[in-house]
Amino acid sequence: MTARTVVTEHARLAEFWFGTAWAGGDVSIADEVFAEDFVLNGRRVGPDGPRRSVLGVHRAFSDIGVELDLVVTDGSHVVTHYTTTARHTGTYRGVPASGNWIKVSGIVIWEIHGGKVVRDRNVFDTGEVVAQITAPQPTTGDDR
Repeated sequence: MTARTVVTEHARLAEFWFGTAWAGGDVSIADEVFAEDFVLNGRRVGPDGPRRSVLGVHRAFSDIGVELDLVVTDGSHVVTHYTTTARHTGTYRGVPASGNWIKVSGIVIWEIHGGKVVRDRNVFDTGEVVAQITAPQPTTGDDR
């Protein structure tokens, strides 16, 4: 494989995970994407860590959309800036379903070896999610 092919495959792996799992809710692909010794923010969680995260989000939100705003690759790393939209339809961090729409961005930095993600560092503002789901709903229109 050439360096260009590896870079392309890393970007495709990010697109596959965000589209199929985060947006689509299909966690069956976690073992394809994440290594058995996958580390999330310094903690070894294996593929079950991302699987649990996606399932938790899909219990609390519906109509989930994920837009990949930027995907940058560099050697064994892929950096993804994304924007998520969703409707709050279940309990999230103790807040019961509000029906509110959220729109929040985040950044994920993956390290990939052997075609699987071995390390993830990410920034996602869960406080902003809570602020949006607890905000008063607009009285008219679709406030996405």
